[in-house]
Amino acid sequence: MGQKESLENEISSITIDSRTSKKADLYIAIIGKNHDGNQFTQEVLDNGIKFAIVSDSAFHSERTILVENGKKALADIASYFRDHIKPKVIAITGSNGKTSTKEVLVSIMSNYLDRNQLLFTAGNFNNDIGLPLTLINLEKTHTHVVLELGMNHAGEIAELTKIAKPHIGLITNIGEAHIQNFDSKDNIAEAKKELFNNSDQLEISILPRDDYYYEFLAKDKKDLKEITFGFTQEATINCKVLNDQTITIFTPEESFDVKINLLGKHNIKNILAACACSYALNIPGNVIKKGIELIKPYTGRLEIINGLGGSVVINDSYNSNPTSMKEAVDVLRSMQGKKILIIGDMAELGDDTNKYHQELGDYIKKAQIDFTLAVGRHTKITMQQLDKNAFWFDTKDNLLKKLLKIIDPKSIILIKGSRFMKMEEVVSKII
Repeated sequence: MGQKESLENEISSITIDSRTSKKADLYIAIIGKNHDGNQFTQEVLDNGIKFAIVSDSAFHSERTILVENGKKALADIASYFRDHIKPKVIAITGSNGKTSTKEVLVSIMSNYLDRNQLLFTAGNFNNDIGLPLTLINLEKTHTHVVLELGMNHAGEIAELTKIAKPHIGLITNIGEAHIQNFDSKDNIAEAKKELFNNSDQLEISILPRDDYYYEFLAKDKKDLKEITFGFTQEATINCKVLNDQTITIFTPEESFDVKINLLGKHNIKNILAACACSYALNIPGNVIKKGIELIKPYTGRLEIINGLGGSVVINDSYNSNPTSMKEAVDVLRSMQGKKILIIGDMAELGDDTNKYHQELGDYIKKAQIDFTLAVGRHTKITMQQLDKNAFWFDTKDNLLKKLLKIIDPKSIILIKGSRFMKMEEVVSKII
């Protein structure tokens, strides 16, 4: 990438999507699972793009730069932008709650900084392509960047951290997400800990004080300032739950009451995580309070919607794993009305798939849910643990036929499953 500095004045925007190349000056060809970006090189050049980076010599020309790997070239450019602009970088990872924590933190920071000072991960753009694409949008006005770091395999957090070089690293929790690629939660914790060992600019670690893996995560770190969050009073940032909608947040310097618009104890933890990060940035309590109270439920994440027949639908169809499934059950259990739980299979659980689906059945049974409806191969095991008002279906259409028979104005219907189950299709039929 020796040419990149000479191109700096000619390149104002970068894309990896040939369909949007007209809006950019530089196209980077990425080889993915389903397509080879090199094959679109001539097309984007003909459409007016100035330059292209390719990894296949067959597509090399006067207006291209040949590299060994397009994805690495993207990462190198992103790293160059980050080092050139020198913003304060906050990196967030964890098994659950990454995106929610990021959204709360961004809401807080948006009330503290000018609009053009803050850059953040869009959606859950958190992998080895999404993170660099965020960083290449850095401009000289940006003073702070909030990045979400996801992983499917060991070593990914390390690689993302080397690109981002965060000053503040936050781990939300350690759960079972993607456990089929790690064999155990211990290995997941080890992989998440890569956040603290791959940035020479890291100053502060933020950890969940009441997580089972706290001691492990806190051990053998660099000489970092540590801030913790959680329900325990031992946490730097903790809280007292006053009622369903209000909590008192405690920092070492102050306390303040906050109205919350997100359902579930786990979302309170996400809020506390964002508070811990805000505290690390020296953001005043009144700004933190305002940012939290502006947050509304996100689409597909415990989103409350008016349903058929006067029912209430809680759309939690975005994704699912054993931890988030239990959190959703807890939310439904706390509601007043006829409780109807609709679930689909949980994915990426490896050899323990049956075990986790069985444990879910045991958990639902203790929660005293009025009706449980399930679809998917593995939820059959879940249903076997329930002794009443539990129904398994081979298709969503058959599930819906049963659901429509039991809906009434007192019904509270929570819908959840992993992405491949497309449980949003059920939601769309009852709202």
